[in-house]
Amino acid sequence: MTNADLDTIERSLGFPLPDFYRRFMTHYPRWLLDRQPAWLNPVTEWDFADAPDRVIEFNRFVRAQEPGWFFDDIRWPDKYLVIGSEYDQNYYLVDRLSGDETVYRWCHEDGQLQTVGGSLAEFRDNLCVWFEEWKKDAEQDAH
Repeated sequence: MTNADLDTIERSLGFPLPDFYRRFMTHYPRWLLDRQPAWLNPVTEWDFADAPDRVIEFNRFVRAQEPGWFFDDIRWPDKYLVIGSEYDQNYYLVDRLSGDETVYRWCHEDGQLQTVGGSLAEFRDNLCVWFEEWKKDAEQDAH
């Protein structure tokens, strides 16, 4: 993403993005597409979105839901910035206000947050590990 793309996200969502997110996204690892399984939806549009329109879409969606849709009796907390999604079921996010770079996954099955990386770089690396695991699983299932 460019700084202009990031500015577009800020204008569209009405809040500033965390500095660590801006820094990372201007050097987004486009090579993730080469590491993912060929059958997987593009990581750049889903799990770790690199398109401003997708980040905007994800964040507008979660914020538009009624209280209790994601978290018991409350709306989507404003402090959470969605950075990706697993098939519109689970959402990857960061706390945009705390300065903490931890990446979380909100799980639709239990409505809980799980840590999936201590930083965006660790999340990227974990995605690569998961990609390899998924490829191995698919190869085993094929045999």
